[in-house]
Amino acid sequence: MDIFKSLSAGTIIAGVALAGGVPFHSEAQSAEIRIGSHVPPKARIAREGYTKLFKKIEKDSNGSLTVKTFWGGAITRSPRKQYESMINGLQDGSPILPSYTQKLFPDFTLLGLPFMFNDSEESSRAAWKFFETGMMRGLDKVKVIAVYTNDNGGLHLSKTVNSLDGVKGFKIRAAGPQEAKTAKFFGGSPVSMSITQVAESLNRGVIQGTLTGWSALKSFRITPLIKTSVDLPLGSRSFFLGITKKKYDGLPAAAKKAIDMNSGINTSAGFGRIWVEDSIKAKKTAADNPKRNVIKPEGAAYAALKGKFMSFHQEWIKKTKDGQKKYDTMMKILKEIRGG
Repeated sequence: MDIFKSLSAGTIIAGVALAGGVPFHSEAQSAEIRIGSHVPPKARIAREGYTKLFKKIEKDSNGSLTVKTFWGGAITRSPRKQYESMINGLQDGSPILPSYTQKLFPDFTLLGLPFMFNDSEESSRAAWKFFETGMMRGLDKVKVIAVYTNDNGGLHLSKTVNSLDGVKGFKIRAAGPQEAKTAKFFGGSPVSMSITQVAESLNRGVIQGTLTGWSALKSFRITPLIKTSVDLPLGSRSFFLGITKKKYDGLPAAAKKAIDMNSGINTSAGFGRIWVEDSIKAKKTAADNPKRNVIKPEGAAYAALKGKFMSFHQEWIKKTKDGQKKYDTMMKILKEIRGG
């Protein structure tokens, strides 16, 4: 069952109340899990994705589980510290962005290669299927509920430029080493920082651009600061949603069953679909704004750029343990998803 289509409007409203800290109550004694994230409570992925899922899990647990959510960094502010906060027991689970701690999750970088996926629903389906192969390292301490990505990232600038050459010399925010390579590809200087710092850094001139999914521009108040966007599939940011195995193993059987039945490809794809829709809206907003310049290479120019970015794929294969096997597996998965 696709939980993103199965709940009524009233249930969604109840889910939003959960995000504000109002727990579900049952007369039966229940276990409790605490989910924390730096994601703003008003972000659509929090309201209609995570909260909706947790409400469904609570319902399916028949009163054996209560899920408390803490958005906007209420438990741990830094995006880079969310996994550490899980493992240390400050929170039981979280949506984790592996690029902030890439050494712990080296295989997630496959999901961030430029010119790999058509959209975030496709990439999220592929991400879960790849997870099921057992090839993703670093997840031995986590009960994984979903593996997914946001939309393909664009290059968003606080300056008006009319060509890709205009990016040279700009300081560009990059979430991890892979995005840093993309910034350098365009002649920019990568600056490592979390998404929560981008708006202020653009406003102060600390950076002149950011590699960011279109869907994140509104959520993190970046949109008003952008004058130029480069619309290319420059790679997705991948995530996994999970709770610690230690916490999961101690839950009542009914609670475990509820989590299990709401984990998997449909949940992963549902998260991805939210970002597809948000990306479409963000691109339309940019196109409709006369003060925004959108650079979108097409035809031969697009093909030439795609060819150059294939070097990123080859480098990933060479530098990753069993890289060719993992890459070929992903290509096979994508072929199956696309019906090829």
